[in-house]
Amino acid sequence: MPATLPFGRWLHKARWVDTAAWKYAQAFHEQARQVAFPAESASGQGIIRWQDWPPCFGGDIAHWEPGPRGMLCRRATLAPASRLITTVYHDAFSCSIREITSLESGKGGLTTSATLDAYALSECCGLINSDPAWIEKLLGWHELRFNAAPGAGETLESFSWHDRGYHLLNQGGAHHFAAARYLAGFYAPRFCINAPLARYSINHEAAQDILNAYDMFCEPEDQAMLEAFTHRMAAAGVPHATCPAPPPWDGTYRLLLLPRDNRKAAGAAAVLREHDWFDVSALLKSQANP
Repeated sequence: MPATLPFGRWLHKARWVDTAAWKYAQAFHEQARQVAFPAESASGQGIIRWQDWPPCFGGDIAHWEPGPRGMLCRRATLAPASRLITTVYHDAFSCSIREITSLESGKGGLTTSATLDAYALSECCGLINSDPAWIEKLLGWHELRFNAAPGAGETLESFSWHDRGYHLLNQGGAHHFAAARYLAGFYAPRFCINAPLARYSINHEAAQDILNAYDMFCEPEDQAMLEAFTHRMAAAGVPHATCPAPPPWDGTYRLLLLPRDNRKAAGAAAVLREHDWFDVSALLKSQANP
C-alpha cells in the first residue's frame, strides 16, 4: 500500500470494495453529518440509554445476506446485546440534591437547558427566594413523590458511561425541584435526597463481542436513505443489518451494522467512516472503557 495514501482511499481503490458504498456515501453524506452526540441537557435527552436499546431486551434486527436469488432477509437477535448492560439496584440510596443533574420530565426549556441551574434561572425565578426553609416546601410539591409509599415514589438512575451525576425519573414537579436544587447550592449544598437507585454499567466483554462482530454507524431515519442503502448493498452483494438506535436517538436515527468478517462489508464500513458517518462502534468502545 503506498504510504502516501490514507487508508480509506487505498481501501476504496482495492478491488474487493464495490463502488456501491462510495456512491451511497457521496449521495447522502450531508444528511449523515447531521448525526451528532446528544448535547448536554438538564433532561434525559443528553444520555445515551443503552439499557433501553431494543436488542438489549430481545428485540430482533433485520439481517440481509446474499443468496442464490438475491439478498435474503432473516430476523435474529443480537445475542451479546442481552449481556451488554449490568444493573444493580439499591432500595435505599441517599445523595446530595446537587448531585442530581438531570430530570426525566419537565415543562418549558428543560431539554434545551444545558444544566438544571440554567433551567432554574430561566424558568423558575418565581419559585426562588432567600429562605432556606423554602427548599423543603418546594420538594413537598404534590407532583414530586419523595414522600410517597414504597414503590410509588421518585427513583434515581446512574450510568457508568455518563458521569455527570444522577438522573431523577420524575413525572412532574420539574420547576419546583430545580428551584429547590438551586437554593440548596447556596444554603444547603449537602441537603440529601433519599430514593431507590438503579445503577447501570456496560459489560466490557459483551461490548467487545458486539464490536468484534460488527462495524456500527448511525444515520437519519430517512426512508430515501434506507431504500438507497438497501438497493446499493443488494446490487453489490454486501451483507448488512439495520436496527433502531438507542434512546434518545430512537425514532430520529437508525443503526447500520456491517459484519467485520466479510470483506465487502468491511470495505463499505471504511467508506462510511471516511465520509463521516457517526461511528457507533467507536462510541460504544469509549463508553465501555471510561
